[in-house]
Amino acid sequence: MPSLDRNKLQILLDQHLTYQGISCRVIDLLVDELALVLRDGDDHRILQANQYGDAGDHQPRTFTVPLLNVRRDRLNPDLPELVAFDLFT
Repeated sequence: MPSLDRNKLQILLDQHLTYQGISCRVIDLLVDELALVLRDGDDHRILQANQYGDAGDHQPRTFTVPLLNVRRDRLNPDLPELVAFDLFT
């Protein structure tokens, strides 16, 4: 499999993807980890614990999802829309 072009990953920012049946928006790229940070598109909120483990504010639900599968030889099957983007060198 060709390698991912890290410069092309920028086109994923603000794209809408489906992750485990949930409509999400890409809000950040973790280039060194080859992962995406997704925000729940339906704006479901979860109770966020503070640094002491106490209940804090309700924050938007986010997911950090790897771009590649477990063997790191193909795109993550949990993000089927990725095949539509030209991400390889």
